[in-house]
Amino acid sequence: MKKNKRVIIIVSVLIGVIGISLAYFVGKTIFKGTGAMTEGKTATLNGSTLEVNGNISFNDENIYPGHETLSKIEVIATGNNELIAYNLIWNGINSLNTELRYKVYKTKEEREDITLTCNKKNKVTNGIQYLNEECETNIEEIELIKEGVIGHSEIESTTELTDNEYITSNQTGEKVYYYIIIEYPNLTEKELEEQNEDIGEGFKGKVHAKISDSKADINILSIFIKDEETGEYKKAKTMPKEGYEINTDRSECSNGAKASTNYDDYSVNIKNLTIDGTSCYLYYDKEKTASGKTLAALNLTSQGSINSFTGPSCNSAINSTCYSASSDGKTNNMAQNGVFSAKDDFGTSYYFRGYIQNNWVKFGKEGNDDLWWRIIRVNGNGTIRLIYSGQGNSPSTTGPETQIAPTYIDGVYQQYNANYDDNTYVGFKYGSTGQNNYGATHVNTNKSTIMTELETWYKKTTLGSLSSKIDVNTGFCNDRELSPEDHGSYLGPNGGYNQVPTAYAAYHRTHVSKSTSWNITDQESTLKCANSTRDLFTGPGATVGGTDGKNRKVEGNGELTVPVGLITSDEVIYAGGFGGQNNDGYWLYTNQSYWTMSPYDFNPSSMYPAYVFYVDSAGSLDSANVGHTSLGVRPVINLKADTEIEFQDSDGENKGTILSYGQF
Repeated sequence: MKKNKRVIIIVSVLIGVIGISLAYFVGKTIFKGTGAMTEGKTATLNGSTLEVNGNISFNDENIYPGHETLSKIEVIATGNNELIAYNLIWNGINSLNTELRYKVYKTKEEREDITLTCNKKNKVTNGIQYLNEECETNIEEIELIKEGVIGHSEIESTTELTDNEYITSNQTGEKVYYYIIIEYPNLTEKELEEQNEDIGEGFKGKVHAKISDSKADINILSIFIKDEETGEYKKAKTMPKEGYEINTDRSECSNGAKASTNYDDYSVNIKNLTIDGTSCYLYYDKEKTASGKTLAALNLTSQGSINSFTGPSCNSAINSTCYSASSDGKTNNMAQNGVFSAKDDFGTSYYFRGYIQNNWVKFGKEGNDDLWWRIIRVNGNGTIRLIYSGQGNSPSTTGPETQIAPTYIDGVYQQYNANYDDNTYVGFKYGSTGQNNYGATHVNTNKSTIMTELETWYKKTTLGSLSSKIDVNTGFCNDRELSPEDHGSYLGPNGGYNQVPTAYAAYHRTHVSKSTSWNITDQESTLKCANSTRDLFTGPGATVGGTDGKNRKVEGNGELTVPVGLITSDEVIYAGGFGGQNNDGYWLYTNQSYWTMSPYDFNPSSMYPAYVFYVDSAGSLDSANVGHTSLGVRPVINLKADTEIEFQDSDGENKGTILSYGQF
C-alpha cells in the first residue's frame, strides 16, 4: 500500500544572488568578480516555515580557469511534522561562452571542517602562456546528490540545482545543509579561443528555494497490530485509526526515515524523509495517551467522534420533541448519549454528551457543605474539566442551587462586565476603550466583573487548600478571535475594536455564512483555543508555554489569580446544546440561565452593545449583553489527572478510587 503526502502550496524564497564578471584570455590578466550576498527569506507552508540561510558567492579576484568556490546553504523546517518537498533553483543569465559546472553535497550535520584550496598554475607552451587553477577539497566525505552545468545564454534561464528534496518539519526546527561547489572550468587547449571570448562577459542570477508539488511515495510493506491479550503482533490489512499509536521503536523504514503517529487525525508522520520510494513496516500498540489513561480510570470508552452537529442532543424519555436525521445524510447525532471524542490543544479530549447521569464528582467544601460538580470532559492532557452543580448533602440537576448565585453574590449582580460600550468588554480580561486597533482593545489588562466574582467565591471555599489536586496549566479559552467573514453589517476580520460592529469566531461557527441568523441545521464547534497565548487563561504558577499530552508546547497567558473559569459555548454544543434551539434533554440543562465565557458580537445599535454567549433556562445556547443582571454563574475547574476521588454509586456504596461519582 502506498501513501502519498503532498505539499500543494507553491512559493519561491530568494536565498542568493550571484553576480560576477569573468574574463579569461591567454597570457593576460583575469578580471575581478563582483559577487552579492544572500538575502534570506522565510516561506510559510500549512503551519510550517521553511527558512533558508547562507550565501552563494563567486566574487574572487584574478581567477583562472579551473577556479572553484565553496558555499553553504542551511535549510530549516519548523512546524508540526509537515512533509515539505522543495528544490534549490538557479535563475539568471550566464553570458559567458563557458558553461559553469556545479556539484551539490548534502548533510544533516553542519560541517566546519570542509575545506577548498585552489592553486594557480602558469605554463608556457610554444610561446603561449596558459593560466589555470587546480583545486583540492575534502568535501567528498559528504554525499553528492547532484552535479551538472549552468548553461550559457544571452537570455534568462533556469537550472535546478537539486531534484525533489524532502524535509519534515518539527517543533525545534529540522535542519539540513547543502554545500555547493561552482567551477569556472579549465577547458582543453582546443577550446581556449572560445574561452578567451569570455572577456567582458558576466554571470549573474539568483538562487531560490521553490516548494515542489512532487509526490513522496511511501510504501507500507506490512502493518502489525498488537493483541493486548497475547502480547503478539498480528498482521493487518489496514492501518488502525483512533485509539492506536505507532510503536516507534519497533517500526522500521528504509532510507533512515522514522514513522510516528499524527495525533490530529491518526495518520502516519514520516520524519527524516529525504527521498521518495521509502518503505516502512508499521507496528501499532494501543494508544497510551494521558486522556486515554484517564478515560480508562473512569471505566469508560469513547463512542468515536462527531464532526458536525445537525441539532441538539435529544432523549425521547425527557424531551418529547426529538429530532429526526437530517435530510442531507449527515450523522444524526441528536439522539446520541455518552462519551465522544474531539481534538483540543492537548490531544484527544473525551466529552460527555446528551442525557447522562454518570459524570458526578464531589470535591471541596463551602463552609460545611460539600461542593458538587459534573464532568464536562477529559482534556487531552488527561486532566478533568468540571462544572459546578451545587452544594450540600446531594447533587442538584435543576434549580438555582446549581449555580453559586442565580443573580448576585455578596450584594453584587453577576454581570459578565459592568461596562458594555466597547468591544473590549467581551474579554474575561480586557484592554482599553476607544482604541483604533484590535490588539490594544483585547490586551489582558483589566479584570472583568465576573472574574472578580469568581475569585471572591473561590476564596470562600476549601479549593485553595486542595490546590495540589487542581491543575493550573490547562486553562479556559476566552476565544476572542474574529469571524473569518462579515455577517451582515457585523465586521469579521476588520472588526473587534472601539464601537465597530463585530462578529466573533464562535458567532461565525453557529450562524449561517455571512448572515445574522442562527444556523439551525449545522453548527460547528471546536475545543482548540485559536490564540492560546492571549485567550487561554491559565492559573497562578502556570507554565506559560506548557505542554500537551505528547510534550508539545501549548501556550497560556498565566493571567488567573485562582484556577477557575467558565464553560465555553463550544463545550455547550459538544454537550448537546445548540444555538437558537431549546433542549431540556441533555445534562447541562438546569432550568436556569447562566454565563459562558465565549464572545458573541458587538452591536452598537443596542443600548448594551457587547454580547457573550449564555445557556438560557430552556437549555438553548443564546446571547446576552455583558451587563445583564439576571444570569447565574457556574464555575469551572480542572482536576489533575492523578487526582483520586472516592467513587460511589447512587446508594452511596464505595466502589473504589476512580475519578468519578455516579451510577454507571
